[in-house]
Amino acid sequence: MTQTQTQKTKGSKSSAQPRANAGNIRQRLRLWSGLILFAFCLSHFSNHALGIVSVEAMEAASKWHYWVWRSLPGELILCAAALTHIVLALWRTGKRNTLKMPAWEFIQLVLGLYIPWTLIPHVVTTMGLAKEFGFAPTYHQMLTLLWPDLAFTQSLLLLVVWIHAMIGLHFWLRLYPLYQRLKYGCLALAIALPVLALWGFVEGARRLALTKDVQVNVTREQALWVYDIADQLRAVVFGLIAVALLAVLIRYARGILARKISVGFPGGLSVRAQPGATLLEISRMNDIPLASVCGGRARCSTCRVKVLSGAETLDTPVSAETAVLRRINAAHDVRLACQVRPRENLSVQPLVAVKSSAADSEHLKDAYYWGVEQEIAVMFVDLRNFTGLTETQLAYDIVHLLNRYLDQASEAIRAEGGFVDKFIGDGIMAIFGMDSDLKTGAKQALAASRRLEKVMNDLNHERGPQFQSPLRLGVGVHVGSAILGRVGAAGSDGSKGGLTALGDVVNTASRLEAENKRFGSFLVVSTDVAEAAGVMFPDAQVSEIIVRGKEKPLKVLAIHSLDVPALSSAGDEQPSVDSLN
Repeated sequence: MTQTQTQKTKGSKSSAQPRANAGNIRQRLRLWSGLILFAFCLSHFSNHALGIVSVEAMEAASKWHYWVWRSLPGELILCAAALTHIVLALWRTGKRNTLKMPAWEFIQLVLGLYIPWTLIPHVVTTMGLAKEFGFAPTYHQMLTLLWPDLAFTQSLLLLVVWIHAMIGLHFWLRLYPLYQRLKYGCLALAIALPVLALWGFVEGARRLALTKDVQVNVTREQALWVYDIADQLRAVVFGLIAVALLAVLIRYARGILARKISVGFPGGLSVRAQPGATLLEISRMNDIPLASVCGGRARCSTCRVKVLSGAETLDTPVSAETAVLRRINAAHDVRLACQVRPRENLSVQPLVAVKSSAADSEHLKDAYYWGVEQEIAVMFVDLRNFTGLTETQLAYDIVHLLNRYLDQASEAIRAEGGFVDKFIGDGIMAIFGMDSDLKTGAKQALAASRRLEKVMNDLNHERGPQFQSPLRLGVGVHVGSAILGRVGAAGSDGSKGGLTALGDVVNTASRLEAENKRFGSFLVVSTDVAEAAGVMFPDAQVSEIIVRGKEKPLKVLAIHSLDVPALSSAGDEQPSVDSLN
């Protein structure tokens, strides 16, 4: 992306929020039918949970449940939603060119295939008997029918239906900022409701079996009718499932024999693929990491790519893709990988960084060429008054001292697990946490800072009489999300050369290093670093600075020395310098 495009995208963030009616008509129908089915499950399972109180409470609440869902409008809406959801799910499955997909999508698909097997007999018993024979079983009767022989399968069905729904809801709602703020509360509710529902079901059925002798007036004729209808419906549904999966297999087999096209990706990577598959499917079939938050439903723009060549051979965007691209003010050569179906040779550049976990592909020799989004700690180190030293000392002495400083400082950084990004004159930029988590990276950066102070002290002891002023280092550390990648052709052979970090965290860390001049300190870190590492600096000077481009002040800690027990783990009664190790 050009800088102008990037600014436009950022500026349009507020207008690019997803909507419930995003996508084409099939996607919207599938979403809304799923929401109707979820509303039914929510009502039904909440009714189950009342078994914790009593079976009578379940019966009383079921009147409201049945008043909504057993009314003529309710039944029509529910049946239409179920039929629509099943048909569109099978349609989407049958349109696939590969069954390679993210784990969450595969789990949701497998659970969706299991649901009809157990749900069909249950529906035929509860709704079919009422329509055919006028027998609508009450909670007392249903619990007696299910307990104990069918209790396990019904409990499993409840969990499968709920997990299937939760996966779908999560990967739809995660596009909304409000959900990101409430997701942990939603997770608690998502766990609590099925637990309460199962508890109520088991408690109600067990109590009923111990205290009452409930008569279930189901004749042999009615039971045989239930089995017969259930088998027929199962045959139809699983026949359709088999047809959908067979369509995928046939399309995949035809693709192997069909004419191949070439699709080019960054880093000189080119793959062969059959025409007709989406660009997202092609990337998955070839283990190429490509972001796709919404799972390829054109509800987000994370799979967008810049078409470098072959754009004229692509079909014009459909309405769903056009709506997404318009909301993000995308350039004319930007397309959604989940909607593009190449029929001729194509070359593209992904525009959204891939999470590091998604880039662990054996196929890609250099995943960092793409850009990997990760939370890291960034350190800047600077040798104070270096310009003044060069003006008063012999060049050979300066070179010797500078090499000693850079060698020892680099060794100190690497000893704590850091990666030396680059040398900037007498300065060093280093990255921590590339191969670990943020907490480890922050602790490594602070431990490396302590080693750097020892390097500074050792150099002062051996600097020689020609250097009158002591050597002073300034270190700045900040943590945050960055894009780790290789810029240009540097490091394209897969070596660590050329790897760098890009993002606000880098600019902020550089600014913190410069703040040492104002505070007269050795180390300046943001409070985010201390919180991430889980340590405290009791003797640090606390201040706030304004970072260019940021409206909110950044709280920082200026530390004059780490060579004293000034560092302690959060919650420790006694300070401990060793808490970082």
